Amino acid sequence: MSTLAIVGILGLAATAYVALRTSRGIRLDSAALDALSSPALTLSRLYGGLSLVSVGSVALSLAACVTLAALRWRFDLALGALVVIGGANLSTQILKYDVFASFDLASSPNGLPSGHATVALSIALAAVIVAPSAWRSTVAVGVTATAVLVGVATVLGRWHHPSHVIAATFVCGLWAAAGLLVAALARRRPPTNVATGSLHLAALVGASVVGALLASWGVRPEPGLRDLGLGVISLGSIGLACAACVGVVAHVADRYLG
Repeated sequence: MSTLAIVGILGLAATAYVALRTSRGIRLDSAALDALSSPALTLSRLYGGLSLVSVGSVALSLAACVTLAALRWRFDLALGALVVIGGANLSTQILKYDVFASFDLASSPNGLPSGHATVALSIALAAVIVAPSAWRSTVAVGVTATAVLVGVATVLGRWHHPSHVIAATFVCGLWAAAGLLVAALARRRPPTNVATGSLHLAALVGASVVGALLASWGVRPEPGLRDLGLGVISLGSIGLACAACVGVVAHVADRYLG
């Protein structure tokens, strides 16, 4: 858990510095944003999905996670889910509007970390924490796919730069470490199961499903090798970051919480 927290802090600091304080980082981030194109129908679908990300959806998702944990008499997991979702979304708003806003060298308003990506991934992490061990791999596939799709959609829709989404994964990872620690401290008995590597694979499967779906919807890099590389890096980094975050949190939850 401490390693996850350290990675979250250092990753967020490095991403913010490169993307907001260096001219080269700003140029590459903007180029990666423009390296992909999407058909109008695909963008319409993505905008429709993004419109569902709201304060209400956060509240409903949190209520669902807490209810599932309570039905299992696992109030430690409910507390962990509350810390992840509440902490990640509150800190993202503070970082975006109060901390990083004055650091941005670009002319446009700061959007780092992405609020939409934070909502989707924090809910995903809370879901794998409260899920029963037998369901955790299946849940990891679905929630990873959802989180990746939301993150990628914000980039394709030109709502956020790739760095904004990556920063959100570090914020969520940091708060997931806090949520796991709180749940572990509140737990009254040791877990009875041992974590397996299938949870990491499940998260990667979820991210891969989104990649295949976007390709079938006509998402393509702009012509040219440079845009091809930037496009692959842009979407690939978001997919891998979300999959890694979900996989690690699911693994730790399985090992220490059961």
